[in-house]
Order: sequence, then C-alpha cells, then structure tokens
Amino acid sequence: MLIFALKFLKVRVFNSSEKFPAFENPVVTVGAFDGVHRGHAKILAQLVATAKRIGGESVLVTFNPHPQTVLHPESDFFLINNFEKNLSLLEANGVDNVVVIPFTKEFANVSYDRFLKDILIEKIGAKIIVMGPNHSFGKNGEGNIEKAIVVAGRYGVSIETISEFVLSDSKVRSSQIRRFITAGEIEKAEELLGHPL
Repeated sequence: MLIFALKFLKVRVFNSSEKFPAFENPVVTVGAFDGVHRGHAKILAQLVATAKRIGGESVLVTFNPHPQTVLHPESDFFLINNFEKNLSLLEANGVDNVVVIPFTKEFANVSYDRFLKDILIEKIGAKIIVMGPNHSFGKNGEGNIEKAIVVAGRYGVSIETISEFVLSDSKVRSSQIRRFITAGEIEKAEELLGHPL
C-alpha cells in the first residue's frame, strides 16, 4: 500500500502490483483524473452512487506518472495538480479505493481487452465499470466504450456511461483547463475545476 498517502487520507490507496483485498461488489472507473475537475466530479458521483446502490465499493484506477509525461516527454504538457492533491480531491468526492498503476512504455503496449480482463475484471473483480465520454484506453488508445461493452459483456460485467459535462457552453476537460492556466486565465480555469488551483 502507498504509505505516503495513508498518512493523511482515509481513502485506501493500492499499487497495482499488490495483492488486493477482496473488494465488495467493486464499481470501477479508470483515468488520469488530473485536476479532478467538474467533469471528473460527475463521473465520480455516478461511481459512488452506483457502488452504494449495489452495496459495493468504489474503485478508481489511475496512473502515476501521468501517461502523457511518459509517451510525450518532449511536449509542453504539465500537470494541473500534483498526485497527492489529486488523491485528496478523489477522497473529497467520496471514492473508497484508488488503485495506482505505474505507467511505463511497456504498460502502454497492453491491449484494451487484456487491460479490461486481466486488471479490471480478474484482479479487481469489477461488477460495473463507469466510463466517461470520449474515453479511450489500451495500446494506442484503441479501446473505447463500444469495445468495452463487448469485452465486459463476456464476463457478465456491465458498463455505465456518463455524458460530457458542459459549463457555459465549454466542455470541461483537463486540456482546456491547461490552456486557461497557460494563458494566465486562472479564474476561468478554476471555474472549470470547481475548486482553487
């Protein structure tokens, strides 16, 4: 378990290489969740509500370091929050468990179907997977909602989808928040975040 996180958080944090406890009817979502913005909050609300509805636990699978820093180290990409702040915001949104996958170039080559089957379904035991809009995952981002429904269905796992969060005609995305930060438009960035930087 990631001890540094446990010093100040109640949310349980696990490294993906660990043997997990038997999660109770786990409802799972996946993503980098950098910034934990209003769009993320909508996904997390659904995650937590669904877990409560079936008497289960919410499990968020994320990556550290952020995939963009590994796949495109030469880019001008930057993190909105450090990892510890993201964890505290995930806890504030009611998430029970966070599974952290160390993101490497080797892991980037894992196919979407293997990721779903080996990690989400077999290792974590997902009963329901909650996915946000435009979600892509697996090698070259080849996995999407439609493909996930097919793969998960083979194992009796259902997929719940969330529509995109729009605020003042703007789609709330981490990339847009980074653009506002770069332009010095901090108030606009914080409006999309739903919390101070």
